[in-house]
Amino acid sequence: MWSALTVLLIVVLLGTAAVQVWVLPASVAAVVATFPVVTPIALPGVIWGILAIACWQAIAVIGLRLVALARGQRLERALRGWLRAIVGCLLVFVLLVAAAFIALNMLEYATPGLMFALLGSGVLAVVAAAAVLRYLGVRPAPLV
Repeated sequence: MWSALTVLLIVVLLGTAAVQVWVLPASVAAVVATFPVVTPIALPGVIWGILAIACWQAIAVIGLRLVALARGQRLERALRGWLRAIVGCLLVFVLLVAAAFIALNMLEYATPGLMFALLGSGVLAVVAAAAVLRYLGVRPAPLV
């Protein structure tokens, strides 16, 4: 029997895959058609979007693995490694946000809405990574 969390994570994975394959490229094409001046950053924008979404997809896959481990009552031994992997994914996302922030400012495509979205998502990822690291720091390492 699948838990609600498992179903939710699978729906998130399928939804984000659809965004990567269809929604993101179509949206960028529509923006380029409306504003041809952004054509030079269209392809890098799609690639950045796919990579950023992949970071969150990796976290969802790790979540699926943790749910499976919890169901089999084998979670305690593997938890620390999987949580470190989540922190790694979050930090890669933060690096992508920082790279986009710098590139958009240097190329003078930095609109306020886009910059606030980048900053907000970056701060969210840093807070999440700090929370997971705090959790890892509070829990004692297993003896075995």
